[in-house]
Amino acid sequence: MKRVFVFQDFKSQKFWSIDVQGVNITVNYGKLGTDGQTQVKTFSSPEEAEKNAGKLIAEKTKKGYVETQEEAAKEMKVEAKKYKISYDEFDEGKTQEDLVNKIVNDKRLPDIKQLTIGCWDYESGDCQTLVDGIVANKEKFAHIEGLFWGDIDSEETEISWIEQTDISPVLDSMPKLNNLVIKGTNNLSIGQKARPNLKSLEIISGGLPSGVVEDVIKSDFPNLERLILYVGVEDYGHEGPIEQFKPLFSKDKFPKLKYLGIVNAEEQDEIVQLFLDSDILPQLETMDISAGVLTDKGGQLLLDNVDKVKHLKFINMRYNYLSSEMQKKLSQLPVKVDVSEAEEMDEDFQKYGGYPMITE
Repeated sequence: MKRVFVFQDFKSQKFWSIDVQGVNITVNYGKLGTDGQTQVKTFSSPEEAEKNAGKLIAEKTKKGYVETQEEAAKEMKVEAKKYKISYDEFDEGKTQEDLVNKIVNDKRLPDIKQLTIGCWDYESGDCQTLVDGIVANKEKFAHIEGLFWGDIDSEETEISWIEQTDISPVLDSMPKLNNLVIKGTNNLSIGQKARPNLKSLEIISGGLPSGVVEDVIKSDFPNLERLILYVGVEDYGHEGPIEQFKPLFSKDKFPKLKYLGIVNAEEQDEIVQLFLDSDILPQLETMDISAGVLTDKGGQLLLDNVDKVKHLKFINMRYNYLSSEMQKKLSQLPVKVDVSEAEEMDEDFQKYGGYPMITE
């Protein structure tokens, strides 16, 4: 029987289907709205074909693919698009005003639900003109449900060189916004407002300023289900003690939160303690303590408090400074864990300590 799956996010609008007929598996995949590509593999027996099909389906669902009806997949529109100024365009004199025009004059904009804004400047300029242009045309953005602001790779601008501004007027222009990702935090403000529709917020940074943390704390997100903040290091903008994050570990603050990640921190062990001391931990499904300097000290805290974390579905510790022995112990927790990408604890680590995954 043919089974069809789709994957949709800010960057990808894809389908994947699988059909097992005897010893043959036919896989069809590609972008939504296209015929895609087809591959056929033959196995030694129908049982072997079914077994391999099951593995492939498990891999896809793990990546976020969702099963749907074939006819529904065929009718799905591409609802995500990224807009940016390319380096060649910038070299030709294109400006943020041109980027605004590219967006607001796109005939497909009314069908787009997931909007990604990429590089707006190659000389460390801020995005104020872009913000002003969107606000001036706010009626064209009232339907947007997902926004990735600052999807800029290191070849365009290093993350800690991305210049932001107060983007709260942009968020005000998108009353249906439920999924917000921001990359880069220099001079960033998201305002301190009620955003009842927001369900997911992720702020990616090599150094998270206290002002941004304060914006999150003083905003009202009553329906937020997923929160991830990248802490980073002092050299690239992180300020203040790790205790400043403590108000975020509150069930009263986030009554519907299921996924909490305070990640990419030098003080990742201390963040583990914040989780364990909080009243929000019992309602969480995922504890994300990845991408930082998580050592055996933080690992031992989890082992010593297994009763507090055993209800979790997942603890993300990917990229860490755990010893191989501690990785083995944590893998035996009654919780699904990811302890991959352990960094080497060499002489430099002993002398200077470790570094989070994202800094500059």
